[in-house]
Amino acid sequence: MNQAEFLWCDVDAVIPNPKNPRKDPSIKTQEMQSIIKNRGWEEGITVYKRGVYYIIISGHRRWHAAKKMGVKEIPLYIVETPKDEAEELERLGSIQSGQVDWTPYEWAEYTYNMHKAKNVSYAELAKKFNVTPGLIAARIRVYQYYPRNEIEAKVENGTYSITSLEYIRIWIERLKEFHPELVIALGENMVRQTMLRKYDNKCFNSRIVHDKSVEQAPTNSIIEFLTNTNKTLAEFQKELKSKEKEIQIKNYKHNKRKLELTQKEISRLGKKYQKKDVPKILTALEKLEKEIEIKKEYLHELMSTKKTLV
Repeated sequence: MNQAEFLWCDVDAVIPNPKNPRKDPSIKTQEMQSIIKNRGWEEGITVYKRGVYYIIISGHRRWHAAKKMGVKEIPLYIVETPKDEAEELERLGSIQSGQVDWTPYEWAEYTYNMHKAKNVSYAELAKKFNVTPGLIAARIRVYQYYPRNEIEAKVENGTYSITSLEYIRIWIERLKEFHPELVIALGENMVRQTMLRKYDNKCFNSRIVHDKSVEQAPTNSIIEFLTNTNKTLAEFQKELKSKEKEIQIKNYKHNKRKLELTQKEISRLGKKYQKKDVPKILTALEKLEKEIEIKKEYLHELMSTKKTLV
């Protein structure tokens, strides 16, 4: 079939395409019904034939509106049947690409299905959809990682973006790398749902993708951050720096005191022993000098860190 065939057909012989990412054709159905009622059918529904039925490629919402209105016949453009799943997906996307019809989540699902069916690279898909390879990667990973019921509605209303969800996923992957026992103990589902709740509460922004505080943070601090859904990432980072500063100062004071005691020991040795004990004293002094040098280097590092923290 090289040219689309036009005909009017019984609405019940038309079936929605199961591969269509939009699962709910009732969106804006009142608006669609009003258009059909007042303007008529400005454009037929694009379908292909399978047995005695017609499978929709474009026009799911118009088909749904017609059924709700009780319309018995609808206009169809019958096109050639797709050769395989990959071609069917490609044609679904080609028709939709010029229309503001799919939500970001539905585009994520479609991108994932295209990648899986055609086994093409992110770069090729990016070129086809006229977006960046990074967005293609984010769509696919977000679709694979998050259950649909957790994110779809908020992606559609703009509360979540595909990019922000990808940043949260990256943060959780970092947490799994440096604190695997914690993630296993809490359960990754709980960690993911908690981070989404914290995002709802505006506890962090896109900068979370660069956050590496979990790499050094103690487990109890991370648990406290996760269990308090109102604690911001900035507060968490500030507390970690404060605790790190306290430890550095404590270590500095401890080692400074130890160095002072060592120096006193050297002075005491010089006064206590006679000439016959010189070889023994020299050996002890060499040992102490080595210890002092090590301590000096360590203290120098601590002092440098202290200046940075202040």
